[in-house]
Amino acid sequence: MPLFGPPNVEKLKAKRDVKGLIKALGYQKDPAVRRTDAEALGQIGDARAVEPLIAALKDESWGVRRIAAEALGQIGDARAVEPFIAALKDETTQVREAAAEALGQIGDARAVEPLIAALKDETTQVRRAAAEALGQIGDARPVEPLIAALKDESWGVRRTAAGALSQIGDARAAEPLIAALKDPYADVRNAADGALGQIGPPAVEPLIAALGDADEGVRKAAAEALGQIGDARAVEPLIGALKGRDDRVRKAAAEALGQIGDTRAVESLVATLKEPYAGVRAAAARALEALGWQPDRTETGGQRDLR
Repeated sequence: MPLFGPPNVEKLKAKRDVKGLIKALGYQKDPAVRRTDAEALGQIGDARAVEPLIAALKDESWGVRRIAAEALGQIGDARAVEPFIAALKDETTQVREAAAEALGQIGDARAVEPLIAALKDETTQVRRAAAEALGQIGDARPVEPLIAALKDESWGVRRTAAGALSQIGDARAAEPLIAALKDPYADVRNAADGALGQIGPPAVEPLIAALGDADEGVRKAAAEALGQIGDARAVEPLIGALKGRDDRVRKAAAEALGQIGDTRAVESLVATLKEPYAGVRAAAARALEALGWQPDRTETGGQRDLR
């Protein structure tokens, strides 16, 4: 073995030799060594590695810069926030994406405005990462930019923007999310339904309308969101959904009626106990139990007893 060969990163990692790994991060002969080393430092998570990894954000190899960003995100030290903000303008897409993801992991409000700017990045990956990071931070400032992102040309960005709005939970997003229920991609519609569920009562009427969506997944998500909100306005529409043709939607409607807890649903849920599909029957039974219903087996041959 050569006397001055490359550092043995795996051995240093196994020993948790942070000082040795930091030294190896400066090995200039092979970027693969630096990449592996930065990854090891991130996995160990020692704060002593923060400054050396920040320096690695300027490495000549974009692969090293990307792994350094990911490692710093794992460590989660706020000292990396400003360097990450600078890295949002890196020439390489993968580095900008990793910087945005790491800013979301750290959750520092200083990153909000730069991440809003990154929602207009030329690449889909960066816009999606920026939207996700803004949702993780949870600041209300990006609500309007995220609403605009619901019309992004990429369905992945639109879906992520809806998810971010769900995490923020601002009622200003209700109407735009209603419009997103008509998105051509079911994943986007489902994400919009979930976001409306987080927004709460302002979303009840559009979710009721979504129970009639052409896509089964959207109808299911709408029923689930209405159950989560728990508003009594949804009882009759959910009773109607119990009579639909799709098992997953009927099951979700039964569960939602149990969550809402309105006794108007009892008769329809009892009828659903004769449903041929076991999953729907079980959901109806659980809903009835939540409503305090028990069968009267002494006089009525198994008919219902309202408590």
